[in-house]
Amino acid sequence: MTSKSIFVATLTVFAATVGLGGTAQADPPTKVTYQLSGSAPVADYVSYQVESGQRQEAHVTLPWKTDFTVIASRVFVISAQSPGSITCTILVDGKVVNQATANGAPARTVCST
Repeated sequence: MTSKSIFVATLTVFAATVGLGGTAQADPPTKVTYQLSGSAPVADYVSYQVESGQRQEAHVTLPWKTDFTVIASRVFVISAQSPGSITCTILVDGKVVNQATANGAPARTVCST
């Protein structure tokens, strides 16, 4: 066996060992909360990202909120439209990570991480 073959074999075993028996730990569960509030009693629509994909709802009563838990870090996005002012908020593990307010007719707001 040549030294190049030994090096490749050693590298392959090392990579397999790190990939299978590494010390990396899984991310702990993360609680995500989306909130909407506004001057109108109802938002025309809300669209938001959850772990399983995109969700959309129409004519949601304000204030509105939804919670979900994810295992891995993700990008979180919520957008909404209302005939008056509207504020979106994203909380991760109870801490506000983004908040935005829009005014207009219609008002459109977006929050993301």
